[in-house]
Amino acid sequence: MRVVFCGNPDFALPTLLALHGSRHEISAVVCSPDKPMGRGKKLGSPPVKNKAVQLGLDVLQPESLKDSGFLQTIKAMEPDALVVVAFRILPRALFTLPLQGALNIHPSLLPKARGAAPIQWTLIRGEKETGVTIIRLTKHIDAGNVLRQERISITPEDDFGTLHDSLAELGARLLVETLDAVENGTQPAPLKQDDAQATTAPKLKPEDFVLNWEQNAEELLNRIRAFSPVPGAVSRIDGKRMKIFRAEIAASEPELSPGQLRSNSGELFVGTGSVLLRILELQFEGRKKMSASEFLRGYRLSDETRFETGD
Repeated sequence: MRVVFCGNPDFALPTLLALHGSRHEISAVVCSPDKPMGRGKKLGSPPVKNKAVQLGLDVLQPESLKDSGFLQTIKAMEPDALVVVAFRILPRALFTLPLQGALNIHPSLLPKARGAAPIQWTLIRGEKETGVTIIRLTKHIDAGNVLRQERISITPEDDFGTLHDSLAELGARLLVETLDAVENGTQPAPLKQDDAQATTAPKLKPEDFVLNWEQNAEELLNRIRAFSPVPGAVSRIDGKRMKIFRAEIAASEPELSPGQLRSNSGELFVGTGSVLLRILELQFEGRKKMSASEFLRGYRLSDETRFETGD
């Protein structure tokens, strides 16, 4: 099958590589335009563009996906399908061009976690399983008919980083299997999603990263996992912004009020709305990540020291 691949971030790379190594032909790769990045504001390219250039693939970076010249270019390629992974919302004029439409990889068990941040919201909500769903795009976001779906368990050790990588690899395999089945005529009929079971995973806002120490320990731990290893869940200590990357629930330690900090035998504990959390890895803004023991060697705790709720 002739495929036009649309994607930007690292999550899309395993699928691009899997397609490149498959029997399917990548006619072009579509990415967002380069943009200023970092403190120096130098132009940076999406990871997918960089990899596509390494693979010798043609890359298109339209300012607008509705641009008539861009649409004519895609139409002239006569693609059998668009493959869309962590990209932008496609206009109808684009996703209806190929015979098979646009196939999208979504890292959740749709109709659960429809939206821009499914991995993070799945962790925040304390789900015990997740997966990848391959759908055909429609005008309704993440609501297209399901072509394939596979589940995986979420372990207590999983965080955003581990789930991101596992789901990216799973999505790559499922996508190629789906294209193979469509081409062979063995793809089962698509299944309609049950909208009544849908949940949302909206774009993250600054307040979503903030730890509220009045919450119970499990809720706080889920939020920490959702933002580790990047960008980090946020709190403050003595007015300084602090990010927390790893923690665990502590079984039997002295009671502390929410946010109150104590050290014990080189370990750092914080009170919550329920039991204590043991903090394992944290970072002052602008500094390097450090273990709790490193933090305690350089920071003197008092009885009044506490993590503050708020960014």
